[in-house]
Amino acid sequence: MYKGFGAEAVAATVRHEELLGRPVEIGNDYLPHESWAWFDPATMRRDQLDPWRAWRDERPGSAFVYGIPPLVEGFDGAFARGVAGEFDAAYARAARAMVESGHGDAVVRLGWEPNNRAIGPWQATDDPAGYAALFRHVVDVFRATPGACFTFELSSSLGVQPGRRLRAFADYYPGDGYVDWLGMNAYDLKWGDPAVTPADRWSWIRCQEAGLDAHVAFVRARGKRNVCSEWGLYRRGDRFAGGGDGTYYLDRMVEYFSWGQVAYQSYFDHDWGGGTLAEFPAARAAYVRRFG
Repeated sequence: MYKGFGAEAVAATVRHEELLGRPVEIGNDYLPHESWAWFDPATMRRDQLDPWRAWRDERPGSAFVYGIPPLVEGFDGAFARGVAGEFDAAYARAARAMVESGHGDAVVRLGWEPNNRAIGPWQATDDPAGYAALFRHVVDVFRATPGACFTFELSSSLGVQPGRRLRAFADYYPGDGYVDWLGMNAYDLKWGDPAVTPADRWSWIRCQEAGLDAHVAFVRARGKRNVCSEWGLYRRGDRFAGGGDGTYYLDRMVEYFSWGQVAYQSYFDHDWGGGTLAEFPAARAAYVRRFG
């Protein structure tokens, strides 16, 4: 479950647990990527890591998934500089803060959605090999941290974007020795097609190039664990064309978690443009029935 940033997200997760009537097993957060200043152990601990540690301490057996940006704003595509060690001090500080705050066992969601040009400065769409090389390098730095027992997730978004060098999962895959979890984010939307039916939208989510079906096949070929770090309903609209307040997508995702052998799933209940569960009362009630 993702509910936002830091202590506010922890409080929102507690409210979500009250809605479900049970504890949430996995906390989910992201280290911001506006600047390298965010890779400061004191800031990380105060704003994110320590509140999440307190939450975990009250829920024995809970886990923490932490999105780590390998590059920050102003360093778009600086993969070679990263591999050369220019940013190692920042990576090492972040890893040390995680260990010292009690998250040395976290799932590190490193450089999420590399096949989505719109997400961040680490995007692999024009230099997939550079992204893969930096992914390996950051993993090596994190693993070298005393007390670390991290696992690492490569988390993609649906599809490939036209006119880019990246065409397949294998193009930016760092290698079996560097990836423990393979994730796919899948929201209830089909870009620019507001008239599509729920069934046809789901077919598009599954069957497009680099869709869910292709992802599951890649996961199984690599012998990795499948995860879904982001999924959620989406508002209706002309451009984003979400499904709105319906249960079809939710029911299909629950089925996917079974046939896709998804080890963990995290509903993205924070409004980055698609809405939150509170906006979809019918689907929210179905979500509680399914997951409460």
